[in-house]
Amino acid sequence: MVALPLALLAALGCNGGDEPLVEEFSGCDPTETELCYLPYPSTYHQVQDSSTASGWTLNFVDGSLPVNIDDVPVQGDYWNELDGYSTIAPLMTYFANLDDVGLPGHDDIEASLADDAPIVVLNAETGERVPYFAELDAVAEYDTQRLLIVRPVVPLDHATRYVVGIRDLSQRDGSPVEVSPAFAQLRDNTETDTWDVEGRREYFDTQIFPTLEAEGVDRSELQLAWDFVTVSEESSLGRVTWMRDDANDRFDAETPAYRITSVDEASCEDGASIGKTVYVEFDVPMYTETGKPGTFLTRDADNLPYYNGDTTAELMVRIPCSLIESGEPGMVLQYGHGLLGSMSEARTGYLSEMADRYGWIVLASDWVGMSEDDTGKITEMMVFDISDFAMLPERSLQGFVQKDLALRLTREVLVEDEEFMVDGVSLIGDTAGYYGNSQGAILGGGYVGMSQQLDRAVLGVGGSPYAILLSRSADFDPFFLLFTAKYDDQRDIAFLITHMQTVWDSAEAAGWLKQMNQIPQDGSPAKAVLQQVALGDAQVTTLGAHIMARAYQSNTIAPETRPIWGVEEAEAPFSGNAIVEWYYPDGPTEPYENLPPDKDLDTHECPRRELAAQDQLRDFLETGVVNQYCDGPCEGVREGFCD
Repeated sequence: MVALPLALLAALGCNGGDEPLVEEFSGCDPTETELCYLPYPSTYHQVQDSSTASGWTLNFVDGSLPVNIDDVPVQGDYWNELDGYSTIAPLMTYFANLDDVGLPGHDDIEASLADDAPIVVLNAETGERVPYFAELDAVAEYDTQRLLIVRPVVPLDHATRYVVGIRDLSQRDGSPVEVSPAFAQLRDNTETDTWDVEGRREYFDTQIFPTLEAEGVDRSELQLAWDFVTVSEESSLGRVTWMRDDANDRFDAETPAYRITSVDEASCEDGASIGKTVYVEFDVPMYTETGKPGTFLTRDADNLPYYNGDTTAELMVRIPCSLIESGEPGMVLQYGHGLLGSMSEARTGYLSEMADRYGWIVLASDWVGMSEDDTGKITEMMVFDISDFAMLPERSLQGFVQKDLALRLTREVLVEDEEFMVDGVSLIGDTAGYYGNSQGAILGGGYVGMSQQLDRAVLGVGGSPYAILLSRSADFDPFFLLFTAKYDDQRDIAFLITHMQTVWDSAEAAGWLKQMNQIPQDGSPAKAVLQQVALGDAQVTTLGAHIMARAYQSNTIAPETRPIWGVEEAEAPFSGNAIVEWYYPDGPTEPYENLPPDKDLDTHECPRRELAAQDQLRDFLETGVVNQYCDGPCEGVREGFCD
C-alpha cells in the first residue's frame, strides 16, 4: 500500500452508497492525464514526515517514473532519501496543442508577476510571487511531445511549500486548453470513485485553492493547480558539509601524507611563463563505497555518509617564472577545469601567462565525479539505468572534499616543502582565490559555496542549474543522443533532466545559490563572486548566469552590455558581486527557445582570453574591488581570437 500524506487522509468515504473507496494512491497523478509524473514537482509524490526538517519526504513509487525502451523503469530510491525538491529546478506539465502566446518569456520576466499572469507560483507561507519565465520544449521533434516548462529565475526557499496555479491558457486554435477530468472534479466539487481524487480533495480545498484565492486567483478559472515542498538545507547539503567538517577534523588531528611524484622544469630565460610544475599525491579521507568512478556515497543506518578509509588524490602546482625570479610569494589561484576534463587544463597558455604576469601560484586537481576518468561510467549509467544518476553528484561531493583538502595541503603543508622555495623562502603565499571556467564555474559555484577557506571567486562562462543549461548546450548533444536512443518520448527526456536536478543540487552551484553570500552556512564567510560570461555562448547559456547573478545579489558594471532583469547597474569601482557580459558582433545569436546557439560561432572561450577581463579578475581576486577595463560595454572580436 502506498504511503499517504497525512494531510490528505480523510475519513473513509462512500460514493452515493456504493462500495467504500480504497485508501491507496495509484502512483499516477490524474490531474494531468497522459504522464504519471506530471505535474511536477508535486506533493502527490511526497508524504508528510515529522522526522525531516521540511516535514515531508519524497515518495516516488514503482510505476510513477518513466520506463525506457528496454523496459527498465526509473526507480525513485535516491530521490526518496530527500525531504523535498530542488530549490531551482523547472516546474512542468503538459497541455495538448498548447499555444505559447502570452506566456512570460525570458525577455519579459516582469510579466510573470503581473496580477493577470497566466501562471502563478506562490510561496504558500508568505504569499510572495516567484518570478519565472515559461516556454514550450523546443527540443521535441513533434508538437505532441512539448512540455510546458516554467523556470523560476531566483532560488526558492529551502523547506518551503509553493503553490502553482494555471489559468487562461489556449490551444493553437484559440480555444481554451482541455482541463483534465480529475482536476475539474477537484475544482468543481464533483464526487468520484477514485482515491487519487477523493484522497486529495480536502487538501486541495484547504491548502491549494485558498492560497491561490488569497492572491486573487479564483478557483473557478483554474485549468490546473498543484503544490510542492522544497528540500531542506539539512537534507540537500548536510551530507557534504558533514564530510567537509570530518575531513578537516582528520587533517587537524594528523597531517595527511603526501608524495611528490614528478617535477617538470622549464627555462625562464628562454621565455617560459611557468618555470616549475610539481605533481603531488596525497592521502584523503574517503566517503564513497570505493575510490573509483561509478561509486556512491557510503550510507549508515540513517542514510548519512561515514568515513571509509583513505584514498589517493592528485594535485598539480605551477610556479611562474616571475615568482622564481623575484623570490617572493604569490597568491594561490585554485583552478577548476571544464566539462569532463582534467587538471591538465591548467597548463593552458593564457592561464600560464596570467600566472606569470600577476605572480600567482596555480593549483589544479581533477573534478572527481565529473572528470575524464568518470566519462565511461556516466555513459554506462545513462545507457543502462538512469536510476543510478546519483552516482554522478555523490562522487562529485567526494571531489569537493578533495579540492578543499588540496587547497589546505598546499597552503599549510607544501608551503614548507623545499620544492616550492627559492633561497629558503616559500613561493606559496598566504592568500588564495578561486577561478573556474565552464564546468569549473558550474561546479565551482557549489565548491566555493561549501569552502570555508575561500572568500572570493571568479566564475567564467558558467551558469546554473544544469536543468536550464543542458538543452541549451551544444556540449549536451552526445548525451542527448543517448537519451533519445533509450526514450521514445521527448517528454520523458525533458522530465528526467529536471528530475535529476533534485539530487544534483548539492554538487553544483544550484544547491548553494543562497549559501554563497545571502545566507552563508555557520562558520563560512560570505563569498564575493565575479562572473565573466559571453553572449552567444553555445555551451553554457547566459540565462543560467543570470540566475546566479540574481542569487548572488550582483551588479552589472556601467555601462552594462544589456540590462538583466533583477540585476542593477553600478558604477565601478565597487566592492561586492558583479556580472560582466561580453558581446561579440561576429558571434551567434542566442536562440529564444531552449536550443543551443551555432557552435561554429561559439564565444565560450573568449572572455578568459581578454586582457581587460584578466586585469579585472586580478583586481577582484587580490583586492575584492570590481573595476571596469572596457572602453564602454565590453565587446570583442571572436574570429581569429578564440575560435
